[in-house]
Amino acid sequence: MFEERGGLTKELAMNHKELKKYKSPLKAIREKCIECMGGRESDGYVKRISECVSKDCPTYDFRFGKNPYHTQNLSLEQRNERRERLRIALIHD
Repeated sequence: MFEERGGLTKELAMNHKELKKYKSPLKAIREKCIECMGGRESDGYVKRISECVSKDCPTYDFRFGKNPYHTQNLSLEQRNERRERLRIALIHD
């Protein structure tokens, strides 16, 4: 069984482009909402998602691809520290 897992890992590592097909749960919910509202081919699907009236849908709160319950209350000092870290990281990239 260990060999199977090792083989699977090697197969996935060799096929790294396939890994990008998997989405985060929030992105999958967003795609489901787009599909529910007619797909990307239809005009105005973003507006229809924002005007969705299906409040009994279990994914209603997550339809914009963000978790509305994940908020961070950062102090001004913490925000400045993160801003500086991001600036330094962008400079080095």
